[in-house]
Amino acid sequence: MKSNFSVKAILRTDKVLKNGNSPIFIQVFINSEKKTYSLGESVEKKFWDKKSGLAVGKGFGTLNSIINKRISDIVAHCNQAIMGGVPLSFSIIDNFVKGYQNNNFFKVFDEVLELKKPDLSDDTYYKYQTLRTRLKNFKSKIFVSEIDLALIKKFDNYLKNLGIGDGGVYNHHKCLKCIINDANRFKKAKIETPYGAGLFIIKSLKHKEIFLDKDEVLQFKAYKTTNLLNQTVKDMFLLSCYSGLRYSDLHSLKMSDIDWENGVITKKMLKTQHNIDIPLNKQTRQLLLRHINNKKPNDKIFMEVSNQVGNRILKTIANACKINKQISFHVGRHTFASFLVNNNNVSLPLVSKLLGHVNMSNTLIYTNSHIGNLKQVMDNVHYG
Repeated sequence: MKSNFSVKAILRTDKVLKNGNSPIFIQVFINSEKKTYSLGESVEKKFWDKKSGLAVGKGFGTLNSIINKRISDIVAHCNQAIMGGVPLSFSIIDNFVKGYQNNNFFKVFDEVLELKKPDLSDDTYYKYQTLRTRLKNFKSKIFVSEIDLALIKKFDNYLKNLGIGDGGVYNHHKCLKCIINDANRFKKAKIETPYGAGLFIIKSLKHKEIFLDKDEVLQFKAYKTTNLLNQTVKDMFLLSCYSGLRYSDLHSLKMSDIDWENGVITKKMLKTQHNIDIPLNKQTRQLLLRHINNKKPNDKIFMEVSNQVGNRILKTIANACKINKQISFHVGRHTFASFLVNNNNVSLPLVSKLLGHVNMSNTLIYTNSHIGNLKQVMDNVHYG
């Protein structure tokens, strides 16, 4: 819809200052709606010409120049927005008047992310980049003035239709909320956040106890495919089941991370930046050996595959194996921890060490009250 607007200076005679002057405001009309902005200047009512919107008499040349300059700047900014295809709104003028002249949200996003980058892990930075890509796919042009509840709700529906799971949707909203808050904090834009305050509330995730049992892992292992990408995803998932590595660490795993002589994977985890040592066993050795031919120390073990594509392939494999569970790369990590605790009675401190957790309480979400173990416990509960 075409936006009609007009800008003029008015004198607020209803707000007389102590010195007898009245404050000057810039009044903006957009499609018959109006809003006023203080100019920070004032003049006596008798020196004000309502028709021209200027002060009359000697000595007001500088004041009138200030008035004309502010009106000219606002008009130019509105015209620039209209020519760029931006729906004209008072939020655009609000940002301009307050000194936030950048209305391209992707530019704001990039500037904020650049400021945040030194404090982000590689894994978190990757999440922000993924968010930006999906925002761009959702809407190629997003203006700061468009960021409202309706747009966030549409983006939420778009994410859900991608099939990235509740965790993926949650992480995208969490990152987007941070970008918006930091845009305000770093004074890159003025955005009224649609998150919280009774508007769009990011619901915290309940950790689901999804894991594969031993037979299901063996079914996954037995799955046959001639597709190289599918085989890579299958092996990455199995390595997660065997070692507890996250997707980000599987994706970034290099030849130099493996000490074949001492039989250890030594890796700095992308999410936490903590070092982890995972001893190799027969299964992990055999799996890794399939992917290291003619590779140099700095080469990645596995071919490039995104988390989204990988999880989609995992669901296809699970369906082929008749495993009726929501499979993702993180299920492999959960399976590893659950197998150690519930099938091998490995102590939580050791499991925590293998998962690379600094706080052992984080390990508890990967442990499960396996019904078989509960039955065994109850069988031993008797008095005499």
